[in-house]
Amino acid sequence: MRLAFMLLVCISVALQARVITDDYGREVQIPEKITKIYASSPPLTMSLLAFDPDLIAAINRPWNEMQKAYVGSAVDKPVAGGFFGQGQRPNFEVLAHSKPDVIIMWGRMNGAQNVVQKLSKLGIAVLMVRNDSIKDLISQFELYAKLTGNTQRAKELIDYTQETLSLIESLQDKLAQHKPVRYYFAEGVDGLFSECKGSFHLEPFTYSGAANALDCEMSSNYGMEKMSMESIVMADPDVIVAMEPFFVENIKQNAHFKHLRAVRDKEVYLVPSLPFNYISRPPSFMRLMGIRWLIHNFYPELLEISLDEEQKRFEKIFFKKTK
Repeated sequence: MRLAFMLLVCISVALQARVITDDYGREVQIPEKITKIYASSPPLTMSLLAFDPDLIAAINRPWNEMQKAYVGSAVDKPVAGGFFGQGQRPNFEVLAHSKPDVIIMWGRMNGAQNVVQKLSKLGIAVLMVRNDSIKDLISQFELYAKLTGNTQRAKELIDYTQETLSLIESLQDKLAQHKPVRYYFAEGVDGLFSECKGSFHLEPFTYSGAANALDCEMSSNYGMEKMSMESIVMADPDVIVAMEPFFVENIKQNAHFKHLRAVRDKEVYLVPSLPFNYISRPPSFMRLMGIRWLIHNFYPELLEISLDEEQKRFEKIFFKKTK
């Protein structure tokens, strides 16, 4: 009798499960109904946020006050941390308590297989996904549709993503006729950190037709390589694109930066960060607006759009904001 009961339990569980193949060819058994998902890094949490805030089981870091108006039902989700560089690890106790039906993680992160093993010990299915390019947003939204059945929401987000990628493609011939703008991407409050060749944090710049003024090699996926003031002065970029307001506000008082042509010519731009950064930290779907913003600043004659109007349309689609 006991054996028969156990067999019935196993059959019942099996009937309530299904198998899905992740981006790395792994066949993973997942629950038939998915209502809660934990994304182990901010870029994936962001794409999940755009798809449906209700699905988020836990977040990687707290929202700031300005972001809270944009995240809907995810505003009060528990903070479990995640795997996103510099030794960051999730709080497994918080993660287990949030009870996600499935976990998604970037398949190319350092030590990915070890991470899968650690997460699997929680008894929760783990899917490895691609997040190497802006184009991977499409496969992420498709995955969320497969998990939840919400194909309409996936279509809305994919349509805008493909529209942006098509816009970029249509501008390539015109961009090729321009001398590439040489930029310096300034990170950190002192502006002395940046990204090097091969960094996915620079992808929006690549699509914008600009060229990195610095010739350097990245040392890790995390990025934010330390730069010497001498190398920046020698590069003398045409424009400076900065992440930190403090740096931009004080650049004219900086004994070294104030002599650069970008500063003299007033070609210093602060990356918009409402509600999330347009370029990176995290590199998210916000880059779809970031690319348009970069092209508008680098080659203003190429885009026949109002960035303000485009921002409203973007926020209506991705955050369902109508004002």
